[in-house]
Amino acid sequence: MPENAPAIASVRSELRLLPADPPPAADLVVEEGRLPYDLSGPPPAPALVRVVERFGLPVRPIVGSRREESEGGDGQHPLLWGTSWLKAAREAGMDRIPVRAIELSDVSAAFLALVLNQAWAADVSAQADALQVLLEIGITEQDLARLSGLGRARIRRLAELLELHPVLRQGLREGRIGPQPAMAAARLSPASQDELAAHFEREGELPSAVVRQLGAGSREDLEDDLGAVADVDFGEDATQRARRQAEELLRTLQGASVPDQIRHRVAEIVEELSRVAS
Repeated sequence: MPENAPAIASVRSELRLLPADPPPAADLVVEEGRLPYDLSGPPPAPALVRVVERFGLPVRPIVGSRREESEGGDGQHPLLWGTSWLKAAREAGMDRIPVRAIELSDVSAAFLALVLNQAWAADVSAQADALQVLLEIGITEQDLARLSGLGRARIRRLAELLELHPVLRQGLREGRIGPQPAMAAARLSPASQDELAAHFEREGELPSAVVRQLGAGSREDLEDDLGAVADVDFGEDATQRARRQAEELLRTLQGASVPDQIRHRVAEIVEELSRVAS
């Protein structure tokens, strides 16, 4: 592989995400049915609906150019930003919606949605959906962090939502689960997420306290596992394998939501195993 291969790949990603020239755009008034109904986030605030009823729509939602049915699309304008305003317009009874339409490829549209929705906590699901599109076509987290300005930590946290239990992720889309509980739940094991999904389906909500309680139980199980690893009398080859496994666990824990004392304990185990192996 050439030494400049990563740089070349990064440039290619940039070319796929960012149009060479500003794309055509126009202010349109479209039929309400030409905008998607499957929108993420909670219902609009009553105050927002009253504003639209009394003043009209003060800002235009941003949409992609219409995908005609003859081209394999559904004839809708994909919404890139303005979910809350669109919901408020519908609640206010508007049947024709003023929008800002931009002609973009699906890849560029997903990237624009990722960037535009970063200021709105309620639209974290829209960001996660956009991120999934971009990752699936091969854009790296590093390039997305650089080009979007979101940073590696934010991209990584959004990527964690892609591993969220389907029931919980749909709850996030519908606004029935908040961004913070969802992000905390995404860091738990599949078994723990199954328990949370069952709780959500049963109770219709997922408070942060429930996620924290289950997460605390998972950390206690992890501490028990670490204690078992530390107490085993390994042979030489087994010790080396255990050291590698502990090192991998330590790297995983660096980005996980676990107490510092657990990470310190793993680091101590790695150090002890290194001495034994040598």
